[in-house]
Amino acid sequence: MSENFSPEVVWVIVQVCIGIIVLLNLILNLNKYKNDTVNNRLSIWATGKYFFITFFWGVLGGHFFLGSAKPLFCCNWWLPVALLVVIAGILMLLRNKIKVKPYHQVILIICGLIYGHFVWSQRHEDTIFENGTCQNTNIFCKND
Repeated sequence: MSENFSPEVVWVIVQVCIGIIVLLNLILNLNKYKNDTVNNRLSIWATGKYFFITFFWGVLGGHFFLGSAKPLFCCNWWLPVALLVVIAGILMLLRNKIKVKPYHQVILIICGLIYGHFVWSQRHEDTIFENGTCQNTNIFCKND
């Protein structure tokens, strides 16, 4: 996988995505509707029934910008993603049952950062794979 996505390619993709969001914000800021930018929409949604957006922003921040060097799940690289899908499903079921307060948002973003940093870090590839094959097949990396 690393032969397709070198660090330079990933950096370009991230920069293009950030550029698109900034451009979209500028375009929406210049239209005739007030408070109709991406940031305002996400803020409104995150304080309402889509409160879990804050958790996923934390996960993405921990995944892309922090990240531990030691993997938790070794060759089971798919397990953190599957667990994230399960968490998303649970949060979607709870979206109409929870009244979100500001301190909930702080807890959600911190939990997301912890998940993205420790559980779903993108810095694990060099630790797990050597010449394209997985070297540690234990689920929790017990024989390091």
